Amino acid sequence: RLARPSGGEKFMMQTVSSEASVETVPATGPVNILLVDDERRNLDALESILAPMPGVRLIRAISSEEALLALLNSEFACIILDIQMPGMSGIELARQIKTRKRNQHIPIIFLTAFFLDEKDVVMGYGAGAVDYLTKPINPDILKSKVGAFVDLFRTARALGAANIALELQIAQRRNAEEALRQANNELERRVRERTAELAESEERYRQVVSNIPVAIYATDAEGRLAYYNEPAAELWGCRPKLGEQSLCGHKLLRPDGSELPADEHPITVTLKTGEPPRGQELIVERPDGTHRNVLPYPTPIRDGSGKITGAVNLLLDVTERNLAQLVTQRFGAIVESSDDAIIGKDTNGVINSWNHGAERIFQYKPGEVVGKSVMILIPPERHPEELEILSRIRRGEQVKHFETMRRRKDGSLIDVSLTISPIKDSSGKVIGASKIARDISERKRNERQQRALLEFMAAVNAAPTLDRICDAGLEAIIKCQGADRASVLLCDSSGTPRFIAWRGLSDEYRRAVDGHSPWKKDEQPRIVLVNDVAEAGLEEGLRKIIENEGIGSLAFIPITYEKRLLGKFMVYFNGPHAFTHEELQPTQTIASQIALAIERELVSGQLKRANRELLAASRAKDDFLATLSHELRTPLNPVLLLASDAINNRELPPRVRADFNTIRKNVELEARLIDDLLDLTRIERGKIILDKHFINLRSVLQDAIAQVREDMNQKRIVLDLKLNAAHHTVFADAVRLQQIFWNLLKNAVKFTPEGGQITVETQTHGDKIQIRISDTGIGMTPEELGGIFRAFSQGDHAHNSHRFGGLGLGLSISQKLTEFHAGKILAASEGRDKGSVFTVELPLASAEEGGGSRPARPPESETNGGTTRGIRILLVEDHEPTRSTLANLLTRRRYEVVAAATASEARNLAGTRNFDLLITDIGLPDGNGYDLMDELGRTRNLRGIALTGYGMEHDLARSESVGFDAHLTKPVRIQSLEAALNVTAKRMKEKG
Repeated sequence: RLARPSGGEKFMMQTVSSEASVETVPATGPVNILLVDDERRNLDALESILAPMPGVRLIRAISSEEALLALLNSEFACIILDIQMPGMSGIELARQIKTRKRNQHIPIIFLTAFFLDEKDVVMGYGAGAVDYLTKPINPDILKSKVGAFVDLFRTARALGAANIALELQIAQRRNAEEALRQANNELERRVRERTAELAESEERYRQVVSNIPVAIYATDAEGRLAYYNEPAAELWGCRPKLGEQSLCGHKLLRPDGSELPADEHPITVTLKTGEPPRGQELIVERPDGTHRNVLPYPTPIRDGSGKITGAVNLLLDVTERNLAQLVTQRFGAIVESSDDAIIGKDTNGVINSWNHGAERIFQYKPGEVVGKSVMILIPPERHPEELEILSRIRRGEQVKHFETMRRRKDGSLIDVSLTISPIKDSSGKVIGASKIARDISERKRNERQQRALLEFMAAVNAAPTLDRICDAGLEAIIKCQGADRASVLLCDSSGTPRFIAWRGLSDEYRRAVDGHSPWKKDEQPRIVLVNDVAEAGLEEGLRKIIENEGIGSLAFIPITYEKRLLGKFMVYFNGPHAFTHEELQPTQTIASQIALAIERELVSGQLKRANRELLAASRAKDDFLATLSHELRTPLNPVLLLASDAINNRELPPRVRADFNTIRKNVELEARLIDDLLDLTRIERGKIILDKHFINLRSVLQDAIAQVREDMNQKRIVLDLKLNAAHHTVFADAVRLQQIFWNLLKNAVKFTPEGGQITVETQTHGDKIQIRISDTGIGMTPEELGGIFRAFSQGDHAHNSHRFGGLGLGLSISQKLTEFHAGKILAASEGRDKGSVFTVELPLASAEEGGGSRPARPPESETNGGTTRGIRILLVEDHEPTRSTLANLLTRRRYEVVAAATASEARNLAGTRNFDLLITDIGLPDGNGYDLMDELGRTRNLRGIALTGYGMEHDLARSESVGFDAHLTKPVRIQSLEAALNVTAKRMKEKG
């Protein structure tokens, strides 16, 4: 008998390693459970959950190799396996485990941290999984499932041991009975022969007795040993001397362990009374203290006159028989206590044994089925199935884990798994069968629930609307629960539940209960179960409504998200129904998914609104930056126009031209600050557009140096130019590269004291070119170096960060522009007052690619050579100082200029006079320059130049799309305008 360990038994835990062997669990020992997870804390958590289970040994494995090693050395009731394993996944490990025949029936429970898609779940079941548990694990569910597999393992192990013991007992009993029968027959025959021919047959008698495999001895009339055979000596455990010892020389005990007095020994009683006692079981105590159970069969020996001259005693060793009986009793107890149905039947299918488990599962008492055909348990359509099973049993075959349907006494059907083994006699003939029927209704229900949940999850992922998700939820509920009807109600804006989807409900019923809720407004909603409407304490009006609909029981399942009530699930049965926690779990899962769908839809709406707001904010920011740029640049435009014109006016004294040059430089500096702000915004939003060509980097550097040459001369800074690179051709935007070098040179000039030195050198390193700009200025501290490329960062500079001016954007913009050219920029300094070094590294273009490289930039101005004289210009500008300045400057350059302040005024002028060219601002009081150019370009065939404060990329792109030849961003030099006019004039001439 397999004894269940007591509650106080110590819990056994063993860790598997690749270097340690695992002790094989004995047949009656604790049950092994294999825990496989690569995270030790997960193993600790599983151990803490399962540790209280009595008689269970947990074996840990933190890798696939350790798990396989454990399976080689031990048997396991089940395996708890994490799906996510390094190297070999849980599913791959499961397949590896199932390749070994010994492991094929070990149930595997997969653990996972998230919902899997259907393909992964199907793969898991194909690999041998019997269940999925999602982390975090519900301890009660895990213990319940593991407990079921442990009990199944114990039962199977106990039944196997019991079957072996039973077969051994039957064989031993038959052997003993056969031996006894043979001995009795032989003895009786020999006694008759000896009576007739005593003298002649004595020796033959001794030989026969000696060869009988039963203990036999003889005594004389005084009880002294006259003879014993070899089996007797083996039984006693000694060899007493013949003729000297009496009473066999051994101690006899009663079955209760008390010593049997000598005068009550069976041989003594037989010698004294001639009436041999029979059927009294005794215990022979051997000299070594071991015991053997015997049944004595003494017989008196008489002479011709009937006088007792001695006695012979046959001792039948029944020790094994008693053990077999004990095993049989224990096996009977196991069979009776088993929850599985264990049924015995003959080869014709007639039931001859019926345990308590069979009574519980099939509802028949033993007296109602024993002696009847097993067909009473089988649905008519499955009778051929049973006939085939009986045929296989008669052939000596075993049927294992055959899943089918059987019928209870009340006619209901139940899912069972059958294991049927033939029962053979000692000759090997099949005389019956032992059937174990396990109720797998719960497992089948779980499988149906899992399939329904998988179908629901697939529908949720595919469903475009919440209504479709609710419909899918109803289908899943009905399949999971086996319910007669179901419905989903979601709360409206006032919190009142309204029907969204339903199955099997009448319009009248829905109208009557729509809006009803079993929960108060501020109450935490919990599941409400009504197992029997007739006996429930419902409001009478509500009871009548439910009963009129034919509903016998119902359940209210709240749909909640973060404790907020979103609606409810309703499950209905036509009759009374005892709801259980297990069957409601899928319903709660479905309810939670619908809650997530509702929340997802809500969040999706919020995200769309937020996105619209962000887009609006982005557009507002663009508009603001464009307006800011326009408003800041426009007042500077007439100043720069006048100053740039005056510095070339030889009629003015040099000192006046120098003053105008100072004005020009400061206006351009202000414009550069505005450009830096706009560039930073473009960079952050990824809207920088590079106009790349193959260019000569030497020319770009020289142009950048030319822009700061005057500042260097004023501070008497020495420039050391070492352009030693073998190649200077790069694929880049010349304007942006010039901006990078101008920023670096401008910084070097700004932070280098008078009389200092700036060195510019180029070197090639493989396919890269390095441009190093070093100075002898104030240098940088390590802290300043760490943030030198951050926007608006200017360093401490001796505790006065604004002493040198600027916004601190130039280096940040230069770094980004360098990166846009697949290059990098580095800063270095040995410390305060030790100068700084900035290194720009860019990829070189190959000799073939750069063969036709462009000059760094076109010349800013070209002489018109008389091509622009007499061109009629329509000037549109709402800023009066700019309008009057431009008109004056253009007139002095012999253009015919007519000015307008608005778009409508410009249209009127274009309708009355002929013009060749339109120069217009973009932002006008009554419209914009884009529309004006588009209209006049089509209707009057005018060419155009945009002169505006709007200089973002989209502004330039739009200018090009409506036909402007050039887009000049305010403030503008008169030289830049002249260059644009010359280009436009040339195009007009080419067009003819």
